Amino acid sequence: MRKTLFIAIIIASMVAMACAQDEKQQADQQKAMAAYMKAAAVTENHQFLAKYAGDWDVAVTYWMAPGEPPTKSTATFKGEMLLGGRYLMMTFKGFMLGRPFEGIQLVGFDNLEQKYNTLWIDNTSTGFFITKGTREGNVLNETGSWPDPVTDADVPVKARTKWISDDEYLYEQWMVRPDGSEHKGMELLSKRKK
Repeated sequence: MRKTLFIAIIIASMVAMACAQDEKQQADQQKAMAAYMKAAAVTENHQFLAKYAGDWDVAVTYWMAPGEPPTKSTATFKGEMLLGGRYLMMTFKGFMLGRPFEGIQLVGFDNLEQKYNTLWIDNTSTGFFITKGTREGNVLNETGSWPDPVTDADVPVKARTKWISDDEYLYEQWMVRPDGSEHKGMELLSKRKK
């Protein structure tokens, strides 16, 4: 009888430990699932990117070097939201130095990092231009680096996008020179096509 009672106690203990372990595993799985859901959530930061969806006419101004006169041209942007409203893709078409210029921009907001991330590629290079930034109201400030084929080095870049109205925004970009001074290299004034 004592032996049977002892075995029953051991079995009951093992069952209790197994149940406790299963409950811990289930709690860990629920915690992991909640973390993944939070990382994948579409937030107001992603909804902000939806403002760029649509077709845009762009007035382009760029400066090749400090003190040089600007070059002006026109272009178009087409913006669309992807993957359930998590990412913005913009396709750019225009001319640069008299040649056709095309680019693709992907923008997203990383819920874990709490930053906007932008990737730019175009038909004048094989490198990736990546910036990260934060937003205050209708102004997005970003920093990154541009792969410069002339110096074979990455050039620090600052950029700011300011919404003027729901149908107009201004993008400005500055190159940071080795001495720390900034050279405004580009300005894009985009107006929504009606």
